[in-house]
Amino acid sequence: AVVAEPGAYAVELSRYVHLNPVRVRRLGLDKAARARGQAGLGSGAPAAELVRERIRRLRGYRWSSYRAYVGLAARPEWLVTERVLELCGGGSAGQRQERYREFVESAVREGLPESPWERLEAGLVLGGRDFVKRMRRLAKGNAREQPALRALQARPAVAAAVEAVERLKVELWASFRDRHGDWGRDMVLWLGRKMCGAKLRDLAALAGVETEATVALAVKRLERRAATEPALREKLLAAKAELLNVKT
Repeated sequence: AVVAEPGAYAVELSRYVHLNPVRVRRLGLDKAARARGQAGLGSGAPAAELVRERIRRLRGYRWSSYRAYVGLAARPEWLVTERVLELCGGGSAGQRQERYREFVESAVREGLPESPWERLEAGLVLGGRDFVKRMRRLAKGNAREQPALRALQARPAVAAAVEAVERLKVELWASFRDRHGDWGRDMVLWLGRKMCGAKLRDLAALAGVETEATVALAVKRLERRAATEPALREKLLAAKAELLNVKT
């Protein structure tokens, strides 16, 4: 189960669910196509005919509640739509339905936005920074037995990882950031991903690389080297120990 913050995050989650019928390869909205688009490798704006087919599929899909949300079908008694529609603004019921329709279908016309799951904290919480902090305070349980609870606990910032590696190398991040294969660069990315929980796209920006795949390869490369190079493994353990003691 996921705890979602009321407001924009809840509306995004609703949109994500309703877009499932069109998130397929035939309509150019499958996972691979979205990844190419996010990497800037897409083919530009979709053709008008393809957009029409996406809209037709979305509005005509019988096994979704979307038709009831936007007024294309009668709402079953068991379905509650008001909670989400009210988050789209005031006005009449018809106006709220129209705004929600525009919000959902804008993603189909332009290409699907990123998945809200990419912003989950510890696979449990979807919301802004303050909401996540509040959920951390409320979370109870045995962190030793519950990995998700451990992940929800506050993590060090990526800046702390950079500083830890700078001290190990006795060198500034700016001087080794662009060295492909440099163990310090790879270690910053590994710590950022594994210890700080940073997103691949954010680490790519930090390292000045174009694709998330480059970051993933650097993380794997560091793991392979640490497994065979004792000196590097000691440095990694030292950096991890330092970050575990960082107050956030």
